[in-house]
Amino acid sequence: MLSYLAGQVQQAFGAPLCMVLSLSAVGLALAYALLARPSLRMLAGQDFVDGARGFLLALLAVTALLSVQNYRATDYYRYGSYLNAYEFFHYYLGSKYQGELGSTRLYAAALVADDETGLKWKHASGTIRELATGGYVKAEDVLKNREVVKQRFSPGRWEAFKKDVVWFKNRMVASRWAGVLRDKGYNGTPVWGMVVGTLFTNRVSTDSDSGMMCLALLDPLLILLAFSAVAWAFGPRAALFMIVLLGTSYMMKWWHMKGALLRTDYAVCMLLCACFLKKRWYATAGVFLAWSALSRIFPAVLLFGPGVRLMMQAMRLGVTELRPRVHSLMGRPVTAKGRRFARIGAAFGAAFLVWCACRFLLLALLPWLASPDRSMLSLLLPGGLGLAGKGTALVGASVLAVLGGALGVLSAWGLWTRRIDRRWLSFFAAFGVTVGSLAAASGLWWRGSDVWSEYTRKIAEHNKGISEWRVGFKYVFMAQWQKTARPAAQTVQDLAPVLDSARYDQKRPDWWTVQLLVLALSLAGAAGLKDHRAFILGFVPLFFLVSPTYYYYVMLLLPLLFFAERLDEAHYGAGLVLMFLTGLSGYGLYSVWKQGYPTYYWLSVQVMLMTLYMLVLSFAEGIEGVLRSRQMPKSPEPI
Repeated sequence: MLSYLAGQVQQAFGAPLCMVLSLSAVGLALAYALLARPSLRMLAGQDFVDGARGFLLALLAVTALLSVQNYRATDYYRYGSYLNAYEFFHYYLGSKYQGELGSTRLYAAALVADDETGLKWKHASGTIRELATGGYVKAEDVLKNREVVKQRFSPGRWEAFKKDVVWFKNRMVASRWAGVLRDKGYNGTPVWGMVVGTLFTNRVSTDSDSGMMCLALLDPLLILLAFSAVAWAFGPRAALFMIVLLGTSYMMKWWHMKGALLRTDYAVCMLLCACFLKKRWYATAGVFLAWSALSRIFPAVLLFGPGVRLMMQAMRLGVTELRPRVHSLMGRPVTAKGRRFARIGAAFGAAFLVWCACRFLLLALLPWLASPDRSMLSLLLPGGLGLAGKGTALVGASVLAVLGGALGVLSAWGLWTRRIDRRWLSFFAAFGVTVGSLAAASGLWWRGSDVWSEYTRKIAEHNKGISEWRVGFKYVFMAQWQKTARPAAQTVQDLAPVLDSARYDQKRPDWWTVQLLVLALSLAGAAGLKDHRAFILGFVPLFFLVSPTYYYYVMLLLPLLFFAERLDEAHYGAGLVLMFLTGLSGYGLYSVWKQGYPTYYWLSVQVMLMTLYMLVLSFAEGIEGVLRSRQMPKSPEPI
């Protein structure tokens, strides 16, 4: 029935269903903003506005339902099966046999197992990916040294591994099986492998097709859980817009995350953290963010928002404690002239310290970040500066260190004395205990092996690599524009930048300047936000600091909540419209450049504009909050 309805809608509008649904969401967002205008309420009456809101919610529900059909019908059955054997191969075998395979031996072991069960693998290059280095190794060399791979397995586990490999290779055509051993591998952390391997993959055998299908259904169940949590915390309207974006956005359509094994858990946990922070369940929020970070590491950047909120409370406490002491000191029986000189001296002293701190950041920290020499000596006594320059930089470093230490002490004291909201203690304690206990447990689970060190080396190499499919500020920064003239028929190519990886190394000081500027702006923006909104704003530094492959941007569902929560205000509706148009534009970009760098460059640009718009709105919210607090009547002084 849903499939038939989707077909009828597509036929009626004469356009792809994703386009119809995305533009419908845009229209609904604008309609909600229009209904919120006081002039319309006065003209048409509150009853009309309430009725119209109910009608729009019904339309949004239908749009979300059709978006579910669009999501299901797009790429879920790309190779004739709901189960995505290519992606499943990595995360099923990677977690089930992580003790034997670590993070770098999956492809070599799979090739040997393939050879012992009737070699199907064949590639013109004769090579497979060497996951330890990110390069390639000859298949014949791997097969010659098969005993090195097999010796890590017990006989029983090797036979089980071969059986599992046969199950997967029988479900992939020859070209896919050749390609799977040249991919970039299983990227689950040792904690992820321990938990998923224990609870799922070592319990569900490839002998059970129904069991494997149940594993493939875990991601849709997680998405349903996220939808329910968002409806609970942010309301049904925000949840329905979330479903529409998930079902229509280009970066969420592809099969990489569909029919696979727990590929969306990190994004769902981000959403759950935002929901629990909004409902003030801080400890629960900390646990979910911890799992998101343990699943994919980069979500740990989202600690930025909670850290800013705790820091602001510590700064307010410090001001509250210091102000009466300063007034007492300045109010001692001295002459008016003496007090004036004291104030002038304090102002000059503060200005000097700020100047020193800025010199340290610009002349010491930035060159240090951009340099291969990361020693503490080169940071504190940077080369290229005279004695006076080194002295002021050292003073600046001392100022920042003292300020950081003071904020740390104030935070601890404020939490201990309940002068700071102790729910933040619950959040950070829950995060730290979850990360620490699971990381320690994984070390014991893998019996002191080098799984963690091997994993960190592999991820470091993985991040060093350049991929045209990644989305983030780094891939905007590395764009190089061609200056050669082209015929008029090829003008579209003038919009296609070239990926220049050398630019990142050549312009590293500029890169780090942008990073520090964005962090400073994000800090200022988050300072005036509510706790859960400050957490969501952490997506801004996340976008600038890391650049995951485009299909990881299912996490765009998190910043959607930033806009959807206040959709009745036109400027937030504009942000939501931008998100839907960005998701829709990907289809047009793909039709021109396929999976080339220009497609993901322009998607990166659009997401960057969205993050900058979030920053603008965060400053507006902060100013709004200050004005509102000043307008609130003060409680009368006690008699």
